[in-house]
Amino acid sequence: MRPRALPACSAAAAALAVTLAIAPEGSLPGPMAHGTGQSGSATEMAGGCRDVAVVRPAGTAQDPDTRTHTIGFAVDPEARERSACVARASGAMYADAPDPAAPGRELAPMTRRTLRGYEPTGVAVQGGPDPARAAVLAPGNYLDEMTDKEVGYYSVDVPAGYTAYVSGTTVSKVKGLEALDVKQLGERGTSFCKTDTGLDQNLSKVVTASVRWTASGEGGNGCARPGRQVFSVTRRGTGPPVPLELQVMLEPQALDRGPAEGGIAQYTEPGGPDRPAPGGGSFASAASLPGSGHYTDTIAPGEWVFYRVRLDWGQSLSFQTRVGGGKEIVGVQTHFYNPVREQLAQDAWGVHDTEHIFAKGVDPFATRPVRFLNRSDRQQEVADMLPGWYYIAVAAQGEGESRSLAVDVSVAGTKESGPTYAQSTQPLDSARESKPPAGGTPSTGNPASKGPIRPEHDLVHSSAKDDESGAFGSPLLWAGLPAALLLGAGMTVLFLRRRGSRRT
Repeated sequence: MRPRALPACSAAAAALAVTLAIAPEGSLPGPMAHGTGQSGSATEMAGGCRDVAVVRPAGTAQDPDTRTHTIGFAVDPEARERSACVARASGAMYADAPDPAAPGRELAPMTRRTLRGYEPTGVAVQGGPDPARAAVLAPGNYLDEMTDKEVGYYSVDVPAGYTAYVSGTTVSKVKGLEALDVKQLGERGTSFCKTDTGLDQNLSKVVTASVRWTASGEGGNGCARPGRQVFSVTRRGTGPPVPLELQVMLEPQALDRGPAEGGIAQYTEPGGPDRPAPGGGSFASAASLPGSGHYTDTIAPGEWVFYRVRLDWGQSLSFQTRVGGGKEIVGVQTHFYNPVREQLAQDAWGVHDTEHIFAKGVDPFATRPVRFLNRSDRQQEVADMLPGWYYIAVAAQGEGESRSLAVDVSVAGTKESGPTYAQSTQPLDSARESKPPAGGTPSTGNPASKGPIRPEHDLVHSSAKDDESGAFGSPLLWAGLPAALLLGAGMTVLFLRRRGSRRT
């Protein structure tokens, strides 16, 4: 008789059902086995989990993005340590399961966290080789690909009085510098108007750069002239081609700029219990935080974890992140972005054996209330105060076990009417993806004038995804899911590999 076999197998089957339930249609689970191949002698046992052998499905190979998560089902201390060691060896997570229902409870957040590799999204586009052949873009989200030192040219039609916002994002896991230059080049693509550069030298990096300009008609160099304006994106990096996400937004001219400037928000302890909130792996899959509160997760070395908080006119945000200690030093950064992916602030530190709080100096990260006039204050670092999603990203570098992660959020202020705009433009609902117009290629058209309006939410907002289905409802999009659950000596083992980029 094996009295623990039936409960253990039932627990594993139930946990597998959880994985299949949250995996998308078309995912391919594969059976895998875990074992030591040891006789149990004192000499062999001294090798610990370094000698553990993993049997994989035919046709699969070890992948640097593969994580081996383990769940100990009613295990003793020795088995718990060996199971946790297997997880740590691949930068994964271990969890205890004291009862038959626990594996399923633990597996759901593990699955979501593991499958959150950065997923670039957007309408496929190819930048022109020169200004004369620049790809014409309407407001929305686009996805291109860039090699080292490649320059892509794009253009956007900007009606008189409108402000254009364009940004680029690249992702790389190759050692070395990754830099991105976004430049506004004027109506003919020959002027030097505005430029922004983002760069990062960490192993796992997400780099953003953005520029904005207003078609005021002033000046003689063509940079502020209404109509078609050219901008370029240049990548400087190492390794193979990388995906390039592009965002284009338009804001109408403001007739009444709304309430007066406001001061920097003061962080207020949100109170309440910790709330589990598995973050997403990219801007597009960022977990939506519904407001003030303490949100908890874990982060593994090599990961970027994204969250987002929506601010309306009149609201402000302050927050801090906390990363737990461990056996090894892990480099951690917290990044803060506005709705056009302009990086507003960051903090970095090497986290070792004690928890570290990431903030802007001695105070938490904070914005002023979202008001049109706040962007004109030259002493205010948080420029371009727009309503929409504000992004919090935490990145961990190095090697070692996963760490605890907490995001403490304080949202203040009540919703205001905001500015009155001179012209109406059809807002790009952030719940919809950008789509090219009829004809199959990106193009543009000028918004029609319909008189003064007051926007309720975004102006011309270009979030790639905006799932409003509920708290933390990030649309984690997965495919080709090699997942395995096998119970051996009371241990559930989960193998997951992240998916690649997606174009629409």
